[in-house]
Formats: sequence, C-alpha cells, structure tokens
Amino acid sequence: MKISDAVAWLLQRGVRTGPYGLDRINFILEELANPQLEYASVLIGGTNGKGSVTAVTESIMSCCPDYVTGSLTSPHLVDIRERIKLSGRLLPDKYWIEGVKKMQEVCKVLDKESSLGPASFFEAVAALSLWAFREAELDLAIIEVGLGGRLDATNATNPEISVITNIGTDHQEYLGTGKIAIAREKLGIVRKKRPLITGEKSPEVLVEFEKVCKTNNSPLIICQQQKNFDLLESRADGHLIKLANISEPVSLSLPGEHQLDNLAITLELINQLRKNGFEIPDEAIADGISKARWPGRLQWIQGTPPILLDGAHNAEGIETLASYLEKFPPQGPLNIIFGALQDKPLTEMAARLAKFGHRLCFVPPRCNRALTREEFAGTIENQGWQWFATLKEACAFCQAEAGTMLITGSLYLISDALRMFDKHV
Repeated sequence: MKISDAVAWLLQRGVRTGPYGLDRINFILEELANPQLEYASVLIGGTNGKGSVTAVTESIMSCCPDYVTGSLTSPHLVDIRERIKLSGRLLPDKYWIEGVKKMQEVCKVLDKESSLGPASFFEAVAALSLWAFREAELDLAIIEVGLGGRLDATNATNPEISVITNIGTDHQEYLGTGKIAIAREKLGIVRKKRPLITGEKSPEVLVEFEKVCKTNNSPLIICQQQKNFDLLESRADGHLIKLANISEPVSLSLPGEHQLDNLAITLELINQLRKNGFEIPDEAIADGISKARWPGRLQWIQGTPPILLDGAHNAEGIETLASYLEKFPPQGPLNIIFGALQDKPLTEMAARLAKFGHRLCFVPPRCNRALTREEFAGTIENQGWQWFATLKEACAFCQAEAGTMLITGSLYLISDALRMFDKHV
C-alpha cells in the first residue's frame, strides 16, 4: 500500500451525519487493544482557540528531548497528514499506511455490527492517531476535540487534564441553542478529580463550569494573562512577552490579542503537566513559544499586494479579526474576499467585515454546505458584496488595485488560498 492509497481510503469514509455517540470509536479502540490507555494525554476543546493552544503546547513539549509527544488536530488545510504529528513533525508515512491496514481489518468487523454503523472519516483518523501514538511509544498525546466534546470521538481518551478555551455559539444545530447548552456538551470532556483549565470569561457560563467540576470533584482553573507572563509589545505579526526565569524577551508569532488568552491557557496547561511529573525546562517553554506556528490564522503572505489569511469561520472569529484590523489597520485600501457556509450567521459576519472593505468579494467555499448563488442574492448582495465563482477570479479582481488583500471565512477557502499561493503548512 502507498501513502496515497491510505489517504484515499480514509477520505472515502465520509462525514457522519448521525446518530452521534462513542459506541463506534470505543468498539474500534477495543479491537486495537485500547492504545489510548498506554500513554498520558490531555484533551483540548472549546469554540475558538483550541487549535492554537494545541499547537503551542505541542511546540513546547517538542523542545523537551526527554519526551516523545504527539498531537491530533483538525481540520487539515492542505494535506491530511497535517492532522497527526510526532514530536513536532508530521507523522511518518509508515504509521499512516500500517494504521490504515489496521483500520481496514477493524472496519470489516465493524461493518457487520448493524447497530453501530460504519466508522466515519474523523473516527478513523482519531483511532489511527491513538494507535500510532502507542506504536511510537509516546509519553504524552495532545488531542484537540473535533466538535463539541461529550460525543466527540476524542472523548474516548482518558485525559489527565482537560481544557476548554471558551464557549461560543458555533454549531448550534449539533450542540444545542445558546451558550449554556453548548457549554454542557463541551463539559463532557471533564474527568473526575482531574483539573479543567479554561479561558472562559462569561460569569453565566462559568456557573455551568463550576457545577460540573463540583460534581466531578475536579479543580477548575480559570486563566488570567498576568499570572503567566508579562506583555511587552503587540505587533501586527505577533507579540513580545516576558517569561519568569527567562532573561531575554520571547517572541510569539501568532498575531491577535486573542492569542494572548490562548497563551495563558497553554502556560497553565504546562504548569499542570509539571505538577503531574513532566519535567519541562523554562528554556523549552521559551523555545517552544518562539517556534510555534498555526497556519491560516492571521497569517501574512508578503508580496504585492500583501495578503492576510484568516480562517474566521464563525461570528466570534470574525469579531476577533475585526478587533485585529482595528488595532493594526492594513496599508492602503483593504480588498476582502470572504466565503462562508450555509450554517453560519452569514449576514452578521458579512456586515461586520464590510466596514473594513474597499472591494467586497464573496466566493463560495468548495464544500457541499457552501452558500448558493441564489442564497447570496437574497442576503449579503444587498450589503455591497459581489459574487465570484472561484477564488482565482476574486483574487484577480482584487489584485488590480493596490492595497492589501484579506481572504477570510471558511477554512475550505483558506485551504484553497494556501494551495494557490503554494504555501506549505
């Protein structure tokens, strides 16, 4: 089997549309002799920021030579292999190939269990990652929750620390209406007598956190920036911070004020890992922060014109992007290319963006849930947005006028942009 064959098999598994639950992933993991129990793990959920926290935590742990660490993130932008890393590098192809062979054997059995149904793409990749981590003799797995928490395939793990970055209003069709209902779903990743770390700020939502943690006798740790580091300077391309016990300033190349909240969560997670016995030197923390990258999120591509990519795919993400644009106004007129899916608050998101734009271009992401031409005509066309069938056409229109180009919205659109500009993740 070639790596292309392994990837093709995974991609054809498809997306699960229900029923949701942990029965399938538990069945698969039992068939694989429960690899997730063979190493320590942390589980990172939340509406926004969970990918950034995973990336920076992974970067720090990869700077600790005494440990083998792995991470699972989603979605991928260019290559499916972005999803699983081993000590900061892409998981070697041999694990993907052998893992798919294992999954094919398991799925032959699973497909005969009519009460469970076939494994989805995400379930297959999650199980493959947990199996590969055991094969690589992992010390710590850093796992990003896919959707929600309680019924997400990643919740079949046994984390010693759980993280919920924040609670937003994304995916209400799956997680329930309103932040309280969503919080209850995400709080399903809490484990008895094990800490929960959060950057959530809403008092109303934090009441739910306190209830669940009290029921589980789990410590609740609410992060504050000033506890973990001092901010020296914020710039358009990131931040300069001061860490305790490190003499030189440390650069965090993840722009946006929200990344300071994510960094505070990450550093609290590192503190808890230290308490659990991991020896993580201060120098590894500084080195890991300076090396951390999270593509497609406030990522600048230098050129003429300069291009800003940001996967602001929900209302909270657009608000974060707007705050960044207000603090660091781009050079010249800002030409915006925006794409979103049908299940997002499109009118609200487009209106917030339009305040910054000179040329307003809408491109439907390459996804079966993308906004149609007819739906566009009945909504944001009235706000001054212009329809383009492809990203290439929209870019050509925007590049005809000097200024800055912003490509934002769905991660499907960001993926196309990275491919177009030949930027490897």
